[in-house]
Amino acid sequence: MRAQVGVLVMLSWVGCAEENASRPAPRNAVNEEAPQTNQEMTVSAERSDAIERLFARKAQELQSCWQDEYDKNHDRKLEGDVTVQLHISPAGKPGDVKILQSSIKNNGIETCVVQTVSGWSFPDGQTTVPYMRTVHLGAQF
Repeated sequence: MRAQVGVLVMLSWVGCAEENASRPAPRNAVNEEAPQTNQEMTVSAERSDAIERLFARKAQELQSCWQDEYDKNHDRKLEGDVTVQLHISPAGKPGDVKILQSSIKNNGIETCVVQTVSGWSFPDGQTTVPYMRTVHLGAQF
């Protein structure tokens, strides 16, 4: 009998918990999970285009990273794609530059790419902009 009462108490407790979970919050209650505006994702089309143009114009500098490594070992088979991620501050400074993915698997080239992109100046804007780009590095003979 005692075990049955325990089971009934437990079931009623679970039932109450489920009932409370499905109940809508009162209208005057503060919803702590409401989505907040994410300024980081808001960027003007003009700034976005300017960032793309700058990256395309300067991407050739990244080929120098491959060239430096090639000059050391003369391995034409050394080539691949490198995906770079960074955040561009409102002042146009790149931050948190890192390699997300690399099929080239060469630490010297990857380090050079991060250092090169970290030295660039991007267009100014109102917000921080996340940016990701994949570039192919390899022989161009």
